[in-house]
Amino acid sequence: MCRIALVLLCLASLPAGSSGQSLTQVGVIDVPGPQGQRFDYLTIDDEDHYLLSAHLGPGILYVIDVRTNALVKAISGVPGITGVEYVPALHKAYTSDWGEEKIGVVDLRQMVVVRRLPTAAKPNGSTYAAAFRKVYVVNTNGKAVTVVSVDTDRIVATLKFASETGMPQYDAAAKKVGGGTRFSTSARTLSAASRRGCRQI
Repeated sequence: MCRIALVLLCLASLPAGSSGQSLTQVGVIDVPGPQGQRFDYLTIDDEDHYLLSAHLGPGILYVIDVRTNALVKAISGVPGITGVEYVPALHKAYTSDWGEEKIGVVDLRQMVVVRRLPTAAKPNGSTYAAAFRKVYVVNTNGKAVTVVSVDTDRIVATLKFASETGMPQYDAAAKKVGGGTRFSTSARTLSAASRRGCRQI
């Protein structure tokens, strides 16, 4: 059994004139995985009031009810899970499963992995481009970004780069996905509509 400590940034309790920040623990959630093994990404499912927590070491996705801080389900079958991306309205999450180099599709109604999509080396962070109904998953060691349609749960494109890829972010106003590349001072933006690299900045 291990524990996830919830913290809240509390600025109001700081003395006047103080420039520091203080974190205050507001709760503890017990989860069934082994202690001392690395956690990775967290994301929120606002519709169902779930916190989705990736426990990389044992390969478990924890689904936690944020209203009660209670564990709803520990979903196994996501070896080496790093990233987790929630897709609103479809009640699905896409996991980056480094341990098997696949993208997991998790149905949060059934609380099970319903599909595994082979991808490039070390799937990691991800972002959802809602206007185009696609999830973009970076494959750090594979120097690639895998594009998944959330309607078919199929890979629709794989974008290759000269360097290792970093955490992506979708800009809804610009309709572009941006992300860094490791070992380089540049960043890239992708057109979410065309799935092509637009420019290097």
